Amino acid sequence: MRASINPWSAAGFGLASVFALAEGWSLPEFCWSAWLAGLAYTWTCIATAPVQIILTARSEKSGYEERFPFLRRIPPPAFLLVLTIAGVLAGLLAFRVFGYVFGFYGLFLSFFAEMEPHVHFGRNGFINSDFYSPVVYLLERFWPMVAGVLIANWEDFVRTNPWRRFILPSGREVLRIHLMIVALPFLSLLAWALFRENYQSITVVLLMALFYLLPKKAHDGPS
Repeated sequence: MRASINPWSAAGFGLASVFALAEGWSLPEFCWSAWLAGLAYTWTCIATAPVQIILTARSEKSGYEERFPFLRRIPPPAFLLVLTIAGVLAGLLAFRVFGYVFGFYGLFLSFFAEMEPHVHFGRNGFINSDFYSPVVYLLERFWPMVAGVLIANWEDFVRTNPWRRFILPSGREVLRIHLMIVALPFLSLLAWALFRENYQSITVVLLMALFYLLPKKAHDGPS
């Protein structure tokens, strides 16, 4: 496997960074937009996995039977039904689990990246707000970040093992979020020293480059 920055990542970065600079996103706004992008990426992984499982069930039947020999005794219609039920249940479980994961990240951000409106993103706001109202508000304002992430990572939704996509988002998104948290104070200080009053915009672009352009391993194939 090789690590690379592909043109789709550059396109996603370009789309999001242009809007961020044009609209003057602050550091807290970037943090919340990154939270939204990670959530959208995760939900897309979860939503597309069962669809791929169902569509590839027949072509992958021999592989399933090799791993689970008892499936050989099941007729094709029942085999498809079993995979459909398993895929949908796994998707619902993953959706629930990652809802809690990103809810925790939201609580973290409400303390360290508090922003208006406080009813959604304040210290006492997010914890008392329903999960979806902040998501809708963010989506209306920071949709370029979501679009950029989906463009940059579209291969993840079709070329990876669909069963792994139920757990894959955790490793990749946690890594990126942790890298940004560690890099934020250092990049902020460097940008302030170099650009003074414009440091927030510069830092946002630097963090966005880290978010989008961090090289990742090329896909080996669907399995």
